[in-house]
Amino acid sequence: MRAVFTRHLLTGAALMLAACGSSSPDEATAIAAASQLNTAAMPTPAPRATPVPMKGPATAGVLVQAGDSIGVGLGAGNWAAIEHLGLPPGIKVHNVSVSGQWMLTGLGERDKNLFPHRDPDHPSVLLIQQGTNDLVGGNSADYLYENILRPFVAKAQAAGFYVAVDTILPRKDDGWVADPQHERERLNYNKLVRANTVGADTVIDIASDPEIGDRVDPSMSVMYADGLHPRRPGQERLAQIYAKPLALMLRYPPRAPAS
Repeated sequence: MRAVFTRHLLTGAALMLAACGSSSPDEATAIAAASQLNTAAMPTPAPRATPVPMKGPATAGVLVQAGDSIGVGLGAGNWAAIEHLGLPPGIKVHNVSVSGQWMLTGLGERDKNLFPHRDPDHPSVLLIQQGTNDLVGGNSADYLYENILRPFVAKAQAAGFYVAVDTILPRKDDGWVADPQHERERLNYNKLVRANTVGADTVIDIASDPEIGDRVDPSMSVMYADGLHPRRPGQERLAQIYAKPLALMLRYPPRAPAS
C-alpha cells in the first residue's frame, strides 16, 4: 500500500509565469478578502503541553501543505517534496499549493482549502511553506510574522491541527535582487520563525540546511533551477529534511478543536 496523495494546484500559464512572484487577479481577490480579517497582533499563546507520540510509526493521519510554487515543485517537473516522504500507508497527503500564492491568501482560504481535510479521529498536521511571495510583494518580516503567520498558526491549532512552519529559502532571481530590502526582510523573518513566539508545534529550518539553505548561492547551486525554485535534487533534499519531524508529528494523538 502507498500513502494517499491529493493535489490542489492552479497550473495555468499565467500562474506558472508568476511562479513565486506577484499574485494573479483571482489571488488578489482572495487577498482582499483575507485582509478583512482582524490582523491586529495576537497575544503570545499560552504554553501547550508537549504531546506524547504514539509508539511505532503512524498508521493513519492527515498531512496538509499550504504552499506556493516551491510547494508545487515548479522547477522540478512538479516533483514536490511533501508527496515523497516515505510515510506509512494510511497517511493522506493533501498538497494545497498554488504557484505565486501568498501566505495571506492561504490564511484567507483556510476554511475552504485547508481545514476541511482535518481527520477528527487521527492526527492532522499543517505545514505552512508560504511566505516568500508576501515579502517580494512588499510586506515586511514583522508584518508577515505578527499579522499573517501568528493568526494562521493560532487558527489552525484551534481547528485541530498540529502546525509546522518553514523558514524561507534564499533567492537570487531578478525580482528579488532588484531590491536588497527583500533579503534583509527574509533574514529577519527567519529569525522570528526560529524564535517561535507564535507557538508553532514545530519549526522546520530549511534555510539553515547546508545543502539548500543560506550557505549556497541559488543562482549557481545545482539544487536550484532559476535562482528561486529547487530542481529535483533540491526537492529531494527538502523531502529528507521534512521526513523526520513530520512523521513524528503524525504520531501525536488527535488534537481536539477549540470549543
